[in-house]
Amino acid sequence: MDRWDIISNAFGALIANKMRSALSVLGIVVGISALVAIVALIDGANRYITDQLVTLQPDVIQVSQFPSSFLNVNDFMKASKWKKIEYEDYQSVLDECGQCEAVGATSNVNGGIKWRGTVSASVQVRGVTANILEIERIDVATGRFFTRGEEDLYAPVCLIGADVVKDLFPNEEPIGADLVVMGKTFRVIGTLAERGAIFGSSQDRYVVMPLTAMLRRFGAHQSVTISCKQNAGVQTASLVDEVTGIMRRRRQVMPNQENTFFINTAESATAIYDAVIGGFYVVTILISGISLTVGGLGVTNIMLVNVRERTREIGLRKAVGARSSDVLWQFLAETVTLCLFGGATGTLIGMGIAQLIAWLTPLPASSSPFVATLGFIVASVVGIISGVYPARRASRLDPIESLRYE
Repeated sequence: MDRWDIISNAFGALIANKMRSALSVLGIVVGISALVAIVALIDGANRYITDQLVTLQPDVIQVSQFPSSFLNVNDFMKASKWKKIEYEDYQSVLDECGQCEAVGATSNVNGGIKWRGTVSASVQVRGVTANILEIERIDVATGRFFTRGEEDLYAPVCLIGADVVKDLFPNEEPIGADLVVMGKTFRVIGTLAERGAIFGSSQDRYVVMPLTAMLRRFGAHQSVTISCKQNAGVQTASLVDEVTGIMRRRRQVMPNQENTFFINTAESATAIYDAVIGGFYVVTILISGISLTVGGLGVTNIMLVNVRERTREIGLRKAVGARSSDVLWQFLAETVTLCLFGGATGTLIGMGIAQLIAWLTPLPASSSPFVATLGFIVASVVGIISGVYPARRASRLDPIESLRYE
Protein backbone atom coordinates (compact mmCIF):
# COMPACT_ATOMS: atom_id res chain seq x y z
CA MET A 1 0.00 0.00 0.00
CA ASP A 2 1.29 3.49 -0.82
CA ARG A 3 1.00 6.44 1.54
CA TRP A 4 -2.13 7.82 -0.12
CA ASP A 5 -3.96 4.49 0.27
CA ILE A 6 -2.97 4.44 3.95
CA ILE A 7 -4.22 8.00 4.49
CA SER A 8 -7.42 7.35 2.52
CA ASN A 9 -8.17 4.21 4.50
CA ALA A 10 -7.48 6.05 7.74
CA PHE A 11 -9.96 8.79 6.88
CA GLY A 12 -12.53 6.24 5.77
CA ALA A 13 -12.26 4.30 9.02
CA LEU A 14 -12.66 7.46 11.11
CA ILE A 15 -15.64 8.73 9.12
CA ALA A 16 -17.33 5.35 9.43
CA ASN A 17 -17.36 5.77 13.22
CA LYS A 18 -18.11 9.49 13.59
CA MET A 19 -19.48 9.42 17.15
CA ARG A 20 -16.70 7.22 18.48
CA SER A 21 -14.07 9.39 16.77
CA ALA A 22 -15.59 12.57 18.20
CA LEU A 23 -15.76 11.19 21.74
CA SER A 24 -12.23 9.81 21.62
CA VAL A 25 -10.78 13.13 20.48
CA LEU A 26 -12.65 15.19 23.10
CA GLY A 27 -9.80 14.97 25.60
CA ILE A 28 -7.31 16.13 22.97
CA VAL A 29 -9.54 19.09 22.10
CA VAL A 30 -9.79 20.14 25.75
CA GLY A 31 -6.04 19.75 26.35
CA ILE A 32 -4.95 21.56 23.17
CA SER A 33 -7.48 24.39 23.63
CA ALA A 34 -6.28 24.96 27.21
CA LEU A 35 -2.64 24.88 26.10
CA VAL A 36 -3.16 27.24 23.15
CA ALA A 37 -5.32 29.70 25.11
CA ILE A 38 -2.85 29.98 27.99
CA VAL A 39 0.20 30.16 25.72
CA ALA A 40 -1.50 32.84 23.58
CA LEU A 41 -2.19 34.92 26.69
CA ILE A 42 1.30 34.41 28.11
CA ASP A 43 2.98 35.15 24.77
CA GLY A 44 0.85 38.27 24.35
CA ALA A 45 1.63 39.41 27.89
CA ASN A 46 5.33 38.71 27.36
CA ARG A 47 5.49 40.86 24.24
CA TYR A 48 3.40 43.56 25.90
CA ILE A 49 5.69 43.63 28.93
CA THR A 50 8.76 43.83 26.71
CA ASP A 51 7.28 46.67 24.65
CA GLN A 52 5.52 48.67 27.36
CA LEU A 53 6.79 47.89 30.85
CA VAL A 54 10.48 47.36 30.24
CA THR A 55 11.04 50.99 29.23
CA LEU A 56 14.77 51.30 29.94
CA GLN A 57 16.97 51.62 26.88
CA PRO A 58 19.95 49.22 26.63
CA ASP A 59 22.40 52.10 27.16
CA VAL A 60 20.63 53.55 30.22
CA ILE A 61 20.86 52.57 33.88
CA GLN A 62 18.78 53.89 36.78
CA VAL A 63 19.72 54.45 40.41
CA SER A 64 16.77 54.32 42.81
CA GLN A 65 15.92 53.65 46.43
CA PHE A 66 13.65 50.75 45.42
CA PRO A 67 14.04 48.00 42.79
CA SER A 68 12.14 48.41 39.52
CA SER A 69 9.97 45.35 40.30
CA PHE A 70 8.96 43.87 43.64
CA LEU A 71 9.31 40.08 43.55
CA ASN A 72 10.69 39.89 47.06
CA VAL A 73 8.92 41.65 49.93
CA ASN A 74 12.16 41.60 51.92
CA ASP A 75 13.79 43.88 49.33
CA PHE A 76 10.98 46.38 49.76
CA MET A 77 11.12 46.28 53.56
CA LYS A 78 14.89 46.67 53.51
CA ALA A 79 14.85 49.54 50.99
CA SER A 80 12.15 51.40 52.90
CA LYS A 81 14.62 51.84 55.79
CA TRP A 82 17.37 53.32 53.64
CA LYS A 83 18.07 57.01 53.28
CA LYS A 84 16.28 58.56 50.32
CA ILE A 85 18.16 59.32 47.13
CA GLU A 86 17.95 63.09 46.89
CA TYR A 87 18.65 65.84 44.39
CA GLU A 88 22.16 66.33 45.77
CA ASP A 89 22.96 62.68 44.91
CA TYR A 90 21.90 63.39 41.33
CA GLN A 91 24.19 66.43 41.21
CA SER A 92 27.13 64.35 42.46
CA VAL A 93 26.63 61.72 39.73
CA LEU A 94 26.18 64.50 37.16
CA ASP A 95 29.48 66.14 38.19
CA GLU A 96 31.59 63.00 38.71
CA CYS A 97 30.46 60.41 36.15
CA GLY A 98 33.06 60.31 33.37
CA GLN A 99 31.40 57.53 31.37
CA CYS A 100 27.99 59.23 31.26
CA GLU A 101 26.81 60.97 28.11
CA ALA A 102 23.83 62.38 30.00
CA VAL A 103 22.54 62.25 33.58
CA GLY A 104 18.94 63.09 34.45
CA ALA A 105 16.62 62.70 37.41
CA THR A 106 12.92 62.16 38.03
CA SER A 107 10.59 62.08 41.01
CA ASN A 108 6.91 61.15 41.25
CA VAL A 109 4.12 62.04 43.65
CA ASN A 110 0.35 61.58 43.39
CA GLY A 111 -2.15 64.32 43.97
CA GLY A 112 -5.11 66.27 42.68
CA ILE A 113 -5.25 69.06 40.09
CA LYS A 114 -7.89 71.70 39.47
CA TRP A 115 -8.84 74.18 36.78
CA ARG A 116 -11.80 76.55 37.05
CA GLY A 117 -13.62 74.44 39.59
CA THR A 118 -13.10 71.15 37.74
CA VAL A 119 -11.07 68.70 39.81
CA SER A 120 -9.16 65.65 38.58
CA ALA A 121 -7.99 63.42 41.42
CA SER A 122 -5.30 60.72 41.53
CA VAL A 123 -2.99 62.28 38.96
CA GLN A 124 0.70 61.43 38.84
CA VAL A 125 2.82 64.55 39.23
CA ARG A 126 6.21 63.92 37.68
CA GLY A 127 9.20 66.18 38.18
CA VAL A 128 12.02 65.73 35.65
CA THR A 129 15.22 67.47 34.64
CA ALA A 130 15.26 69.29 31.31
CA ASN A 131 17.85 66.90 29.84
CA ILE A 132 15.63 63.85 30.45
CA LEU A 133 14.69 64.14 26.76
CA GLU A 134 18.23 62.92 25.97
CA ILE A 135 17.69 59.79 28.06
CA GLU A 136 14.08 58.66 27.68
CA ARG A 137 11.35 59.23 25.15
CA ILE A 138 8.84 61.95 26.01
CA ASP A 139 6.67 62.97 23.05
CA VAL A 140 5.26 66.50 23.10
CA ALA A 141 1.95 66.70 21.19
CA THR A 142 1.40 70.48 21.27
CA GLY A 143 3.30 73.38 22.74
CA ARG A 144 6.85 72.85 23.98
CA PHE A 145 8.99 71.25 26.68
CA PHE A 146 10.53 73.40 29.38
CA THR A 147 14.11 74.63 29.03
CA ARG A 148 17.20 74.31 31.21
CA GLY A 149 16.84 78.00 32.06
CA GLU A 150 13.30 77.44 33.35
CA GLU A 151 14.56 74.52 35.39
CA ASP A 152 17.32 76.64 36.96
CA LEU A 153 14.77 79.36 37.82
CA TYR A 154 12.30 76.89 39.41
CA ALA A 155 9.73 78.06 36.86
CA PRO A 156 6.12 77.02 37.65
CA VAL A 157 5.41 75.52 34.24
CA CYS A 158 4.07 72.10 33.28
CA LEU A 159 2.95 69.78 30.50
CA ILE A 160 -0.17 67.63 30.84
CA GLY A 161 -1.07 64.14 29.66
CA ALA A 162 -3.83 63.26 27.20
CA ASP A 163 -6.33 62.15 29.86
CA VAL A 164 -5.84 65.38 31.81
CA VAL A 165 -6.60 67.31 28.62
CA LYS A 166 -9.81 65.31 28.14
CA ASP A 167 -10.87 65.78 31.78
CA LEU A 168 -10.17 69.49 32.19
CA PHE A 169 -10.07 70.93 28.68
CA PRO A 170 -12.57 68.96 26.57
CA ASN A 171 -13.51 71.98 24.44
CA GLU A 172 -10.74 74.49 25.17
CA GLU A 173 -7.08 75.09 24.41
CA PRO A 174 -5.04 74.07 27.50
CA ILE A 175 -1.82 75.91 26.60
CA GLY A 176 -1.54 79.08 28.64
CA ALA A 177 -4.00 77.94 31.31
CA ASP A 178 -3.08 78.34 34.98
CA LEU A 179 -3.48 74.87 36.47
CA VAL A 180 -3.64 74.30 40.22
CA VAL A 181 -1.47 71.27 41.03
CA MET A 182 -1.72 70.08 44.63
CA GLY A 183 -2.56 73.62 45.72
CA LYS A 184 0.18 75.35 43.68
CA THR A 185 -0.34 77.21 40.40
CA PHE A 186 1.52 76.14 37.25
CA ARG A 187 1.27 77.52 33.72
CA VAL A 188 0.53 74.87 31.04
CA ILE A 189 3.11 75.18 28.24
CA GLY A 190 2.45 71.92 26.39
CA THR A 191 0.53 68.68 26.10
CA LEU A 192 1.99 65.16 25.87
CA ALA A 193 1.25 62.52 23.27
CA GLU A 194 -1.13 59.75 24.23
CA ARG A 195 0.62 56.61 25.55
CA GLY A 196 -2.39 54.34 26.07
CA ALA A 197 -3.01 51.94 28.94
CA ILE A 198 -1.14 49.06 30.56
CA PHE A 199 -3.45 46.20 31.65
CA GLY A 200 -6.35 48.68 31.78
CA SER A 201 -4.47 51.34 33.77
CA SER A 202 -4.05 54.66 31.95
CA GLN A 203 -0.56 56.06 31.37
CA ASP A 204 -1.91 59.48 30.41
CA ARG A 205 -3.17 60.84 33.75
CA TYR A 206 -0.02 62.76 34.64
CA VAL A 207 1.61 66.16 34.77
CA VAL A 208 5.27 66.83 33.96
CA MET A 209 7.13 69.80 35.47
CA PRO A 210 10.71 70.86 36.21
CA LEU A 211 12.14 68.75 39.03
CA THR A 212 13.48 71.84 40.77
CA ALA A 213 10.05 73.48 40.79
CA MET A 214 8.47 70.31 42.15
CA LEU A 215 11.01 69.95 44.97
CA ARG A 216 10.72 73.63 45.96
CA ARG A 217 6.91 73.53 46.15
CA PHE A 218 6.18 69.99 47.36
CA GLY A 219 9.20 69.18 49.53
CA ALA A 220 12.92 69.30 48.87
CA HIS A 221 13.55 65.82 50.28
CA GLN A 222 11.46 63.83 47.80
CA SER A 223 13.18 60.63 46.69
CA VAL A 224 14.51 60.88 43.13
CA THR A 225 15.52 58.31 40.53
CA ILE A 226 18.78 59.02 38.69
CA SER A 227 19.04 57.99 35.02
CA CYS A 228 22.47 57.65 33.39
CA LYS A 229 23.05 57.25 29.66
CA GLN A 230 26.43 55.76 28.83
CA ASN A 231 28.88 57.16 26.33
CA ALA A 232 29.28 55.35 23.01
CA GLY A 233 31.59 52.36 23.37
CA VAL A 234 31.21 52.14 27.14
CA GLN A 235 30.19 48.77 28.60
CA THR A 236 27.14 48.79 30.85
CA ALA A 237 28.99 46.86 33.57
CA SER A 238 31.75 49.49 33.61
CA LEU A 239 29.22 52.30 33.96
CA VAL A 240 27.43 50.41 36.76
CA ASP A 241 30.75 50.08 38.62
CA GLU A 242 31.54 53.79 38.29
CA VAL A 243 28.07 54.97 39.37
CA THR A 244 28.07 52.45 42.24
CA GLY A 245 31.37 53.88 43.48
CA ILE A 246 30.06 57.45 43.32
CA MET A 247 26.88 56.55 45.20
CA ARG A 248 28.70 54.53 47.88
CA ARG A 249 31.06 57.45 48.57
CA ARG A 250 28.20 59.90 48.58
CA ARG A 251 26.15 57.80 51.02
CA GLN A 252 29.23 56.84 53.10
CA VAL A 253 28.75 53.09 52.69
CA MET A 254 31.57 51.12 54.28
CA PRO A 255 33.50 48.53 52.18
CA ASN A 256 32.00 45.61 54.13
CA GLN A 257 28.43 46.94 53.80
CA GLU A 258 25.96 46.26 51.01
CA ASN A 259 24.66 49.00 48.74
CA THR A 260 21.88 51.16 50.14
CA PHE A 261 20.38 51.72 46.69
CA PHE A 262 19.40 49.71 43.62
CA ILE A 263 20.84 49.98 40.13
CA ASN A 264 18.39 48.85 37.46
CA THR A 265 19.31 48.05 33.87
CA ALA A 266 17.23 46.97 30.88
CA GLU A 267 18.78 43.51 31.17
CA SER A 268 17.91 43.13 34.85
CA ALA A 269 14.34 44.31 34.30
CA THR A 270 13.88 41.87 31.41
CA ALA A 271 15.36 39.03 33.47
CA ILE A 272 12.78 39.62 36.21
CA TYR A 273 9.89 39.46 33.77
CA ASP A 274 11.39 36.43 32.02
CA ALA A 275 11.51 34.62 35.37
CA VAL A 276 7.83 35.41 36.00
CA ILE A 277 6.79 34.36 32.49
CA GLY A 278 8.91 31.20 32.81
CA GLY A 279 6.97 30.24 35.94
CA PHE A 280 3.68 30.66 34.06
CA TYR A 281 4.96 28.44 31.25
CA VAL A 282 5.86 25.69 33.73
CA VAL A 283 2.38 25.79 35.25
CA THR A 284 0.84 25.75 31.76
CA ILE A 285 2.85 22.69 30.74
CA LEU A 286 1.83 20.83 33.91
CA ILE A 287 -1.88 21.62 33.55
CA SER A 288 -2.01 20.91 29.82
CA GLY A 289 0.19 17.83 30.22
CA ILE A 290 -2.31 16.24 32.61
CA SER A 291 -5.20 16.98 30.25
CA LEU A 292 -3.34 15.71 27.19
CA THR A 293 -2.23 12.56 29.01
CA VAL A 294 -5.85 11.76 29.84
CA GLY A 295 -6.86 12.54 26.27
CA GLY A 296 -4.05 10.41 24.85
CA LEU A 297 -5.02 7.44 27.02
CA GLY A 298 -8.60 7.84 25.80
CA VAL A 299 -7.44 7.71 22.18
CA THR A 300 -5.28 4.64 22.92
CA ASN A 301 -8.25 2.81 24.46
CA ILE A 302 -10.52 3.67 21.53
CA MET A 303 -7.91 2.47 19.04
CA LEU A 304 -7.50 -0.79 20.97
CA VAL A 305 -11.26 -1.29 20.69
CA ASN A 306 -10.96 -0.59 16.96
CA VAL A 307 -8.22 -3.20 16.63
CA ARG A 308 -10.37 -5.79 18.41
CA GLU A 309 -13.48 -5.03 16.34
CA ARG A 310 -11.53 -5.09 13.07
CA THR A 311 -9.57 -8.25 13.78
CA ARG A 312 -11.19 -10.16 10.90
CA GLU A 313 -10.53 -7.19 8.57
CA ILE A 314 -6.86 -7.22 9.57
CA GLY A 315 -6.66 -10.96 8.98
CA LEU A 316 -8.30 -10.60 5.56
CA ARG A 317 -5.90 -7.83 4.54
CA LYS A 318 -2.90 -9.89 5.56
CA ALA A 319 -4.29 -12.93 3.79
CA VAL A 320 -4.49 -11.05 0.48
CA GLY A 321 -0.92 -9.72 0.78
CA ALA A 322 -0.88 -6.75 3.17
CA ARG A 323 2.34 -6.53 5.11
CA SER A 324 2.54 -6.02 8.86
CA SER A 325 4.07 -2.59 8.19
CA ASP A 326 1.03 -1.64 6.08
CA VAL A 327 -1.31 -2.47 8.96
CA LEU A 328 0.92 -0.65 11.46
CA TRP A 329 1.06 2.51 9.34
CA GLN A 330 -2.69 2.48 8.70
CA PHE A 331 -3.61 2.35 12.38
CA LEU A 332 -0.90 4.87 13.27
CA ALA A 333 -2.21 7.17 10.51
CA GLU A 334 -5.73 6.84 11.92
CA THR A 335 -4.53 7.84 15.39
CA VAL A 336 -2.44 10.78 14.17
CA THR A 337 -5.28 11.97 11.91
CA LEU A 338 -7.68 11.78 14.82
CA CYS A 339 -5.35 13.76 17.06
CA LEU A 340 -4.58 16.31 14.34
CA PHE A 341 -8.30 16.91 13.91
CA GLY A 342 -8.53 17.36 17.67
CA GLY A 343 -5.48 19.63 17.58
CA ALA A 344 -6.96 21.81 14.83
CA THR A 345 -10.27 22.07 16.67
CA GLY A 346 -8.55 22.72 19.99
CA THR A 347 -6.26 25.35 18.44
CA LEU A 348 -9.22 27.27 16.98
CA ILE A 349 -11.14 27.06 20.26
CA GLY A 350 -8.08 28.02 22.31
CA MET A 351 -7.26 31.05 20.17
CA GLY A 352 -10.92 32.05 20.24
CA ILE A 353 -10.95 31.83 24.06
CA ALA A 354 -7.73 33.87 24.28
CA GLN A 355 -9.11 36.59 21.98
CA LEU A 356 -12.37 36.65 23.94
CA ILE A 357 -10.47 37.10 27.21
CA ALA A 358 -8.38 39.85 25.57
CA TRP A 359 -11.58 41.57 24.41
CA LEU A 360 -13.30 41.35 27.80
CA THR A 361 -10.24 42.17 29.96
CA PRO A 362 -7.05 44.26 29.71
CA LEU A 363 -5.00 41.09 29.18
CA PRO A 364 -3.39 41.01 25.70
CA ALA A 365 -3.40 37.86 23.58
CA SER A 366 -1.02 36.76 20.84
CA SER A 367 -2.25 35.40 17.51
CA SER A 368 1.21 34.59 16.18
CA PRO A 369 1.81 31.52 13.96
CA PHE A 370 3.90 30.07 16.82
CA VAL A 371 0.77 29.50 18.91
CA ALA A 372 -1.09 27.68 16.11
CA THR A 373 1.98 25.65 15.16
CA LEU A 374 2.43 24.62 18.79
CA GLY A 375 -1.09 23.16 18.85
CA PHE A 376 -0.46 21.02 15.75
CA ILE A 377 2.95 19.84 16.92
CA VAL A 378 1.66 18.79 20.34
CA ALA A 379 -1.34 17.06 18.73
CA SER A 380 0.95 15.14 16.35
CA VAL A 381 3.23 14.02 19.17
CA VAL A 382 0.26 12.89 21.28
CA GLY A 383 -1.15 11.04 18.24
CA ILE A 384 2.10 9.17 17.59
CA ILE A 385 2.57 8.23 21.26
CA SER A 386 -1.07 7.18 21.65
CA GLY A 387 -1.11 5.16 18.43
CA VAL A 388 2.12 3.21 18.63
CA TYR A 389 0.86 0.46 20.97
CA PRO A 390 -2.49 -0.20 19.20
CA ALA A 391 -0.81 -0.09 15.78
CA ARG A 392 1.95 -2.55 16.83
CA ARG A 393 -0.66 -4.84 18.33
CA ALA A 394 -2.68 -4.79 15.10
CA SER A 395 0.40 -5.43 12.94
CA ARG A 396 1.38 -8.50 15.00
CA LEU A 397 -1.95 -10.28 14.70
CA ASP A 398 -1.75 -13.72 13.06
CA PRO A 399 -3.85 -13.68 9.83
CA ILE A 400 -5.22 -17.21 10.34
CA GLU A 401 -6.23 -16.62 13.96
CA SER A 402 -7.68 -13.24 12.94
CA LEU A 403 -9.92 -14.79 10.29
CA ARG A 404 -11.28 -17.21 12.91
CA TYR A 405 -12.04 -14.34 15.34
CA GLU A 406 -15.76 -13.98 16.18
